[in-house]
Amino acid sequence: MTLVWVALAAFVASGINAFAGGGTFLTFPTLTGVAGLSEKIANMTSTIGLWPGSATSVFAAKKEFARIPRGLLVAYGLTSIVGGLTGSLLLIYTSERSFRLAVPWLLLFATGIFGFSKPIARWSGRHHGGRSLGWEVLVGIIQLAVAVYGGYFGAGIGVLMLAGLSFAGLEDIHQLNALKVLLGTLINGVAVVIFAFGRISWPIALAMAGSAAVGGFVGMKLARRVPQEKLRFAILVIGVLLTSAYFYKAYFAGA
Repeated sequence: MTLVWVALAAFVASGINAFAGGGTFLTFPTLTGVAGLSEKIANMTSTIGLWPGSATSVFAAKKEFARIPRGLLVAYGLTSIVGGLTGSLLLIYTSERSFRLAVPWLLLFATGIFGFSKPIARWSGRHHGGRSLGWEVLVGIIQLAVAVYGGYFGAGIGVLMLAGLSFAGLEDIHQLNALKVLLGTLINGVAVVIFAFGRISWPIALAMAGSAAVGGFVGMKLARRVPQEKLRFAILVIGVLLTSAYFYKAYFAGA
């Protein structure tokens, strides 16, 4: 039954990630609560389990890549790989206790980013830059920081990438979303390779991977049919509750 529950969580989470983001808010508590994994192992297992869903989203957005400058794809792709590698190695060498204490703050940050995603998007849309060398370097630095965070924890990176990439001078939201999906897949792909050598629960990760691949594909198909405001509100409520619960668990439960 544990495998059934985590597979179901991965399916729904990948569908959510395809058009709203915030799927980690569903898989993380499922892995720590239902599956009984530690916070650190749950984070690594979730990254591996959800990656196929991200990959199927890249396939769905492949037509958009032809309209994005090749040099921009390569530059930000390499930046994302370096950042994802750095963040995933930081997690590997973080102790279980340190990560447990960091989780509530990471969830708080991710919940805040998700909650303010629309104002962030509007602000970045009004202040976008262009394709000059200076702006591209700035976006590269922002993307590197986001990639490090993504390799370490990852919740909320979609919102952060959309805000940062809007400074690259890409006006079309479909181009921005396609680039976001690709870079997120690269970040998590590097993390998957690193985490594969850790203490992963492979039966759980594989059960998640299969359902996540289907969920990501289905999510893209249903993206325009689901009332996104209601879904975003539900995810935000879950994020607030999870943040509160993990703060209590990390800092007050043993008091």
